[in-house]
Amino acid sequence: MSSILPAERAPASGPVWSGKSVLIVDDYPSIRKTMRDLVEELGLTCQEAENGIQAQEKLRAKAPDLVMTDLVMPEMDGFELTEAIKTSPEFRRIPVVVISTHADSRYIFKALKLGADDYLTKPASREMLTVVLNRLFDHEW
Repeated sequence: MSSILPAERAPASGPVWSGKSVLIVDDYPSIRKTMRDLVEELGLTCQEAENGIQAQEKLRAKAPDLVMTDLVMPEMDGFELTEAIKTSPEFRRIPVVVISTHADSRYIFKALKLGADDYLTKPASREMLTVVLNRLFDHEW
């Protein structure tokens, strides 16, 4: 598993993002649970959505500090969700990290072109997620 962007500092240890929240978007409950456990271990609070439509409802109800989304989902996929977030005046500053099993450059380039801030391949490790969170939250996009 790798990030498309280089790390700017070493991964932090322990909960360092207390007060930050993440919206995890994936159609598989087991993946959402795994990701939830991982980000809560890092001190973030979580919301979950099964697809892009549900994610947009959660965004409107309570905007998170970060969205982590799968790509292939029913009803509204991660590409459409990323584009919707990044073209919305209200939500465009929320970082979007795509986490997908697809490591093909076509998927990566499309996600980045639509505005994704990073792209990780599944399974996401604690170390790589920490590097990405350090970069995103230290810069406060």
